[in-house]
Amino acid sequence: MHSRAALVAEPGRVEITRITFGSPREGEVILRMEAAGVCRTDYKVSKGLQSGRKPRYPMLLGHEGAGVVEEVGSGVTHIGEGDRVAVGCRVPCGSCPMCHRNDPRRCNSSGARPPAVSLDSDGTAVDVPMGLGMYAERIPVDAGAVFRVSDAMPMTSASLLGCAVMTGTGAVFHTARVWPGATAAVIGCGGIGLSTVQGASLANASMVIAVDISDRKLEWALSMGATHAVNSADEDAVAKVRALTGGEGVDFSFEAVGLGATLEQAIGMLSYGGVVTMIGVPPPGLRAEFEPSAFFRNTSTLMTTHGGEGIPAQDFPVLDSLYRSGRLNLDDMVTHTIPLSEMEKGFENLETGSALRTVVVPD
Repeated sequence: MHSRAALVAEPGRVEITRITFGSPREGEVILRMEAAGVCRTDYKVSKGLQSGRKPRYPMLLGHEGAGVVEEVGSGVTHIGEGDRVAVGCRVPCGSCPMCHRNDPRRCNSSGARPPAVSLDSDGTAVDVPMGLGMYAERIPVDAGAVFRVSDAMPMTSASLLGCAVMTGTGAVFHTARVWPGATAAVIGCGGIGLSTVQGASLANASMVIAVDISDRKLEWALSMGATHAVNSADEDAVAKVRALTGGEGVDFSFEAVGLGATLEQAIGMLSYGGVVTMIGVPPPGLRAEFEPSAFFRNTSTLMTTHGGEGIPAQDFPVLDSLYRSGRLNLDDMVTHTIPLSEMEKGFENLETGSALRTVVVPD
């Protein structure tokens, strides 16, 4: 089978070319892409900034998306041809120590099995480092990452479920477990951060403070459930959050940027017994400073979340229901759509901060 795809040929250069792949393997489906979100993680991976793994080019990215199932491999029973589906970036392996402890949300190696893809021109293997490869017209996908969505949800909105929304809301519900009446702050109001804001609002937090350096993103946050907004480029975010909470600090803070400075802010604004959750993925070698004795005296807790501890099979139906009831705003998170042939503009939007979420759609 053949398909057009937007491949990263080298750091900073996206090339539209043709790829080839075989019929779906066992536990795999062929998906016709209808929408694919552009996440900052894709951008970091494209430049080799995400982990110690050396990037291999050409690579096919895109780890949140939605489409229509065109062909089903053996062993797949929960979806069929013609189904409208969303694709999630986490698939519990079922065999690691955490899965054996019946805690698949903390799976040690959660991720989709990458498809076998090569260049149509010469057979060169294409790397799919995040296991999905949504920036293609058609692509084989691990069926464990694919689940139906309702007809009421536009595909552009459904495309955000698999990473941004599942990660942000999951950080609230599955990792930090925010309780009704708690106070919360979210640092970084991109797609994941605003999903965290919405999650905290859905959890009935009494105060949801959005922190960012962009007034535009803070306006988005206020429209999606934040009760207060703090521009950390104009004022001391820690001091302002403490002032808003009567000097106490927040019960929960969420760091959705992946920088040492913002993690330090998230720790500094905690109340006694507060919990900070790292959502943003820090690059290798990043350093942050905090005073262990103060951390100890405050009985603070530092947690991390990988994709919101999401499990698409369990979380997509809940998120779909929240969307249909009007309690989860996905449509307004899609601020830009671009054709596959202009996918590179998605990375440019990330660099300029001009988009909340850019979604790639077919030409």
